[in-house]
Amino acid sequence: MSQPAGLRPFLTEFWRFDRRAALLTLGLNLAGAVLEGLGLMLLLPLLTLAGVFGGTAGPALSLPLPAGLTQTLDGLAPTYKLLLMLGLFVSLIALQAVVGLLRERHSQRLQLRFVDHLRDTLFGALAGARWRFLAQHHSSEFLNVLTTDVARVGNGTLHLLLLLTQLALLPVYLVVAFQLSPPVTGLALLTGAALWWVLRRSRDMAKQSGTVLSRANQALFSEIQEFLGALKLIKIHGEENGYQRQFAQVTTHLREHQLAFNEVRTRSQLAFRIGGSLALAALTYAALVWVQLPAANLLVLIAIFSRTLPQVSGIHMGLQQLWHMAPAFASWQAWVTRLRAHRDESANAVGSVTLTAGLHLSQIVYRHPNGSQAIEIPDLLIPARRTTAIIGQTGSGKTTLLDLLSGLNEPQSGSILIDGKPLRADAAWRRRLAYVPQDCAILDGTIRANLTWGALDADDARLLAALELAAAAHFVQGLPHGLDTWVGERGVRLSGGEKQRLALARALLREPELLILDEATSALDRAHQQIVIEALRRLHGRMTVLIVTHRDEEIRHLLDGVVRVVAGRVGAWEPLGRHATTHL
Repeated sequence: MSQPAGLRPFLTEFWRFDRRAALLTLGLNLAGAVLEGLGLMLLLPLLTLAGVFGGTAGPALSLPLPAGLTQTLDGLAPTYKLLLMLGLFVSLIALQAVVGLLRERHSQRLQLRFVDHLRDTLFGALAGARWRFLAQHHSSEFLNVLTTDVARVGNGTLHLLLLLTQLALLPVYLVVAFQLSPPVTGLALLTGAALWWVLRRSRDMAKQSGTVLSRANQALFSEIQEFLGALKLIKIHGEENGYQRQFAQVTTHLREHQLAFNEVRTRSQLAFRIGGSLALAALTYAALVWVQLPAANLLVLIAIFSRTLPQVSGIHMGLQQLWHMAPAFASWQAWVTRLRAHRDESANAVGSVTLTAGLHLSQIVYRHPNGSQAIEIPDLLIPARRTTAIIGQTGSGKTTLLDLLSGLNEPQSGSILIDGKPLRADAAWRRRLAYVPQDCAILDGTIRANLTWGALDADDARLLAALELAAAAHFVQGLPHGLDTWVGERGVRLSGGEKQRLALARALLREPELLILDEATSALDRAHQQIVIEALRRLHGRMTVLIVTHRDEEIRHLLDGVVRVVAGRVGAWEPLGRHATTHL
């Protein structure tokens, strides 16, 4: 994915997120900078009053005090004036500390809220995107952006807020320094600009390092996901060592890029420290020999430059971190843009759909995004409140047919009608169907948590009714803690048949108009198949049921009709038994 250059998109998003909070941050930074400057301006009068260097000093810094207060101070004895000035100095430092504390707390809160905003925005765009688009990408791409890249943006945001503090302080230092000695301050600016120009390439290197690091992190996520997904097979085949070597290669690659950026960063720090010390020595020599600055003024000026040099170094380091972060934000922005461009308009639909007549698919042509397979449906009528088997060999197009019926994918041509209304017009259709795949998704939680997934308002009576209908009540009631029994990750504490019945009960809790069972019994032994079949018998006539299978011999006595799928071509609904003459 191409990465847009520059920090402007990040700064724009940050400003757009919460302008009032950003302005408050700026205000606190300015307040802290002004207080810092006032403290520095008090330093020279304090040294003069204390008799430093025999009381000799250059022109005193003019404090922005009212005329009456200035006259009062002039009338005080030196000792009382010194005590008053020291009290004012301590008060300024205390107030500056309070403002700094407020600024730090506010900045941290703003940073964390901004990170949550980025994560929530991407998650919402991901949840609302069309399945056709999502299916073309590896989940590790999304996980990398949601976790690592967003975390890097959060770190960059922290450096941005620190940068604002440093940028607010730097002008204050320069104003005070110019009042002490314009020539020496001008020379310091020229020296700093030269040092900045010498290190300009390090910022470009930081950005390039950030781009490569994003790719390395995505490779790490992909490797972890693939390993965990195939962990059982890896253990069976004894391939642990091979995967461990492969994982070590990925982590080594990632570490090398992290160390490369650290090398750039530390090299810049070293250059600033050495260059800064040389610049400070040169400025001291110039102030004493060429400008002949008084000692007290020079002492304050050295104090200012000693503070300024770390600020300039911090600004440079902060910009490096921002450039290093920029590719991570660019990745976030690119994914949000692409996901929104493929938004599924029915994702947040409300309303209700009732299937009373049937489903009608006419002149449908659908081709997969990679173009490897197409499916054609000349004319298919599936009656409501009947049980229908979708029969076909693996890869014939059965699952594609289900994706079209559910509205997950849209055909390139043709129409899909629900009780005579176009499927696209019934945006709430997917909320009225339930899907039970062959490899059912069981959460790492309790029986109750798995059942209420998508039906949070269901009480125990509804849960037990759904379990009874799915022929699962007996085994759940026999568990140590009943509905509150922990099932483990992916339901490892349950048998295959128990997981299938639990998934069926969860589907029935939705009270669907259409129930889809995609090879739901193919992985079960005959005993468990009979249990699930008995559960399906109880559903006969209550709702429209589609059962995807390779063959229909075991469930033929449950069926009202069949639909055959052969090499991507879907035939008509064929009635069985007493429904042989039934039509929509």
